[in-house]
Amino acid sequence: MSQSNPKVTNIPINAAGGALTLITTTIMCSKVEVQEDPNYNAGVAQGLRGYYLDPESNHANPARDNPIEQTWLPNTAGENGRAYQPIIFGGDAGRVHGGQGNYVGAQGTPLLSLVSSVLATGVLLVEWP
Repeated sequence: MSQSNPKVTNIPINAAGGALTLITTTIMCSKVEVQEDPNYNAGVAQGLRGYYLDPESNHANPARDNPIEQTWLPNTAGENGRAYQPIIFGGDAGRVHGGQGNYVGAQGTPLLSLVSSVLATGVLLVEWP
């Protein structure tokens, strides 16, 4: 896989009140972005709620492992920061140097546990090698 072409995985997310969906890496990656998939709800983003995960945890109870539930708002007007999508993992501006051994995680590294803020939706998991 080329350094400039990310791998994109579509993941369905339950509606508010539903079970949390575990988001894990699918490849060894140096940058990861998670954002709502515009194929759902006629492109109207619902917002996401959930937890950042500790890779060392068993994730049976994300609220116990990280008791602060996060909210990620849709980025509708160029908003920037940790409260908005996309959710970015990696170094400065979300990019680390994979060739230098700095990675977000290997295949199967848990990152997030998510549910929609309103209607069922989906996310795009975008991973750079």
